[in-house]
Formats: sequence, C-alpha cells, structure tokens
Amino acid sequence: MALTGFALCIALVAWQGMTALSINFGWTDKFEAWLPAAIVIGSLAVGGLSAVWLNADAERHEYFLACIAELRKVSWPSMDDTRKMTLIVCVVVVIFSAILTVFDVAWAKLLRLLIA
Repeated sequence: MALTGFALCIALVAWQGMTALSINFGWTDKFEAWLPAAIVIGSLAVGGLSAVWLNADAERHEYFLACIAELRKVSWPSMDDTRKMTLIVCVVVVIFSAILTVFDVAWAKLLRLLIA
C-alpha cells in the first residue's frame, strides 16, 4: 500500500510537470485531441516505474519502510494546536515586519541626511 501511495505521489508530480511543459511549449493547442490522455498515461508510467525502482533494491526498500515506520511514531499536533501555532507565527511575522519597516525607514532617512 505504501508503494502505491509513493507511485501515485510521483505520478501526480509527473502529471503536473508534463501539463506545465505542454502549456509552456504550446502543445495543448496543437495536440488537444490526444495530449491529455498521453500525459495521464505517461505520468502513471513514471509513477509505476519509480515504484518498481524503489522496490528493486533491498536497501532502498528497507529505508523507505523505515521512514514510514518513523512517521507513524510522530505525534502530530491537533487541528486546534495547529491553528494556535499558526496564529502565533503570523502575529510574530507582522510584529517583526513592522520593526524592520521602522528601522528601514529610519536608516534610509539617516543615509539621505549623510549623503545630502
């Protein structure tokens, strides 16, 4: 199940990358009939091949399983704690940005006085 999740994550990233490239190069207009299907098939192939590559080497496979085991041991914060911590971070960022703005304006005025 973990390998399937890994393959789907890689497939999603590949799909987003292929979609961005096709838009950037203008392929969406030229090949609109078959390009979306080709992108989906290609991204699923990349995801599947990456899962096969991960499973092929025993050390890589054990490392991946050890990472999953460690992530299961993590005590994740509750949604309420996450909201509180996010609010604290936002308040601190606003306070420090105000302090930096005051210092920036003061230094700019001081430098203008020294240069002029």
